[in-house]
Amino acid sequence: MWIGSHVSIAKGFCAAVEASVAMGANTFQFFTRNPRGGNAKALDLEDIAKGRAVMLEKAFGPPVAHAPYTYNLCSARPEVVVFTMAHLEEDFSRLEAMGVDRVVLHPGTHGGQGTETGIRMISENLNQLLPLAEAAGVRILLEGMAGAGSEVGAKFEELEAIIKGCGEHPSLGVCIDSCHMTGAGYDLRQWSAVQNAIEKIIGWQRVGALHLNDTQHGLGSRKDRHARLGEGHLGFEGIMNMMDAVKDQPLPVILETPNDDAGYAAEISWVLSNI
Repeated sequence: MWIGSHVSIAKGFCAAVEASVAMGANTFQFFTRNPRGGNAKALDLEDIAKGRAVMLEKAFGPPVAHAPYTYNLCSARPEVVVFTMAHLEEDFSRLEAMGVDRVVLHPGTHGGQGTETGIRMISENLNQLLPLAEAAGVRILLEGMAGAGSEVGAKFEELEAIIKGCGEHPSLGVCIDSCHMTGAGYDLRQWSAVQNAIEKIIGWQRVGALHLNDTQHGLGSRKDRHARLGEGHLGFEGIMNMMDAVKDQPLPVILETPNDDAGYAAEISWVLSNI
């Protein structure tokens, strides 16, 4: 099983790998650039090579990149879409240099334009980006959302519509998030039903990462507030129902709980000792 947490690469790629090793992890997630802006540090290829060597030695699974929150492919403001497209293109090149083959992307918020318009805009813009991602060896993973405000992608059918709008491109997948799915109304205590819905509507082969988070709010709340494992509405039952089902699948499981490194280490240890 590949499990890790979101870590900072501010001190370098190798430092992020070493921090993950210290937690007992064998994968990790990081932001492609400043999550609230657009700045990105120049890549240190020597440092990346050192980090990749440690990953090889420790038998790491694939790491996961996460695009900034400022990206929005269906914004009502054209300049935001232009910003998103340009920076994603740059991100693909950076990830290729880092040897990272997947990036999680929030589909976007339609800002009152309507879900159908949001889906159409996201699909149209992805159709321009996907050939670039494919050339860089990067798979775009649309993250399923909780449904707050005008978020697109809370329902599996919305993700399906985007994928179909992109001709079911092989470089397009999804990232599922246990907190977000709960907020969107999917009861993870009945995991087999949720997994069957994913398989039927999206196709399980499209799932390229899983975010493992408990939630501060209940089923169908449409709220995205992460909680530490076992301290939220999912509880250990909901979490372990899901983990038992996916433990043997080649899927990076990423913790985004409100924790420090010691907290992540404890959660990783708990998950691994209970599956």
